[in-house]
Amino acid sequence: MTQRCAAGRVHGADGSTHSADHALPPDVVHSAVDWLVQLWSGECTEEQRAQWLDWRAAHPLHERAWQRIEATNARLRLPDARPDSGPLNGPLATATLARSLKTAQSRRRLLASVAGLAGAGATAWTAHERLPWQAWNADVSTAKGERRSLQLPDGTQLLLNTETSVDLAFDDQLRRVLLLRGELMVTTAHDTAQPARPFVVDTPAGRLRALGTRFTVRHDMETADTRVAVFEGAVEARSRTGELLRVDSGEAARLSATQALPAGAAGEGPGWDEGVLVASDMRLDRFIDELRRYRPGLITLAPEVAGLRLSGVFPLADTDRILQSLVQVLPVRIHVPVRYWVRIGPA
Repeated sequence: MTQRCAAGRVHGADGSTHSADHALPPDVVHSAVDWLVQLWSGECTEEQRAQWLDWRAAHPLHERAWQRIEATNARLRLPDARPDSGPLNGPLATATLARSLKTAQSRRRLLASVAGLAGAGATAWTAHERLPWQAWNADVSTAKGERRSLQLPDGTQLLLNTETSVDLAFDDQLRRVLLLRGELMVTTAHDTAQPARPFVVDTPAGRLRALGTRFTVRHDMETADTRVAVFEGAVEARSRTGELLRVDSGEAARLSATQALPAGAAGEGPGWDEGVLVASDMRLDRFIDELRRYRPGLITLAPEVAGLRLSGVFPLADTDRILQSLVQVLPVRIHVPVRYWVRIGPA
């Protein structure tokens, strides 16, 4: 019989405990969808965009609701809800979608999905094809910029990075973690059950079997790839089509639905587990992509400076300071048109 692990205590980065239940209040969900309709209307002003950013920053539940909106858009290939999201977010397409959301049926469908109330159709999906809103009702989740630690019943330690959702299930044959989105570090414990049960992490790309180990797993919802980096022991990586790869300590691998491929060295550690963002001769556009994972609001980057490179160790607890430090080491200028909107351009 499968044992759900949601009753475990979850610890924040500050040592506080949290419930694993992250249901969103209906009024917050309705507000998030109202903002989506406004942004897609083609008539959103700069002042309204600033008000939207203020709403997101006003409460963690607001930001969590908006992250659900963005995840649904990405999975269903709808235009990005952000105002600077690019060509798919053109006036004609977004205005059409906004009008469709104003119909009662479409609006109820989106409200249900954002609230995590998926209907019977979701049950037809396999464990590897989880709908986006199933991640939002996961056993354990983190919001943007948040980290949480969790000890499983067997003593295994999990550390969840920003915007991560996992389901946890143990039975008589298997110790299983399902990574729905995001990134986590796993430090496995010896199983005292007899016979000993394998410890696995399942992602939409495949399965990772721990062989007495400490490793990180990151699943990219946009590319549908999973990256594993091993720091102790070894991991057996298997794609959904059965391709197998052993990843030893110090190595990394990339797992897709059809392939398991070496991906260079694991490095000394991910950095985020110690609360820092580590850059080693990293392009600025890639650095900003990483920073966006931890910082609420918008960061836009001018193409002229995207290829600049930087190195350093940056404390994630103060993203304002990270942005200010860029001006000191790179020929860039930081401009903040409105609250929670940062623009980076040439100096």
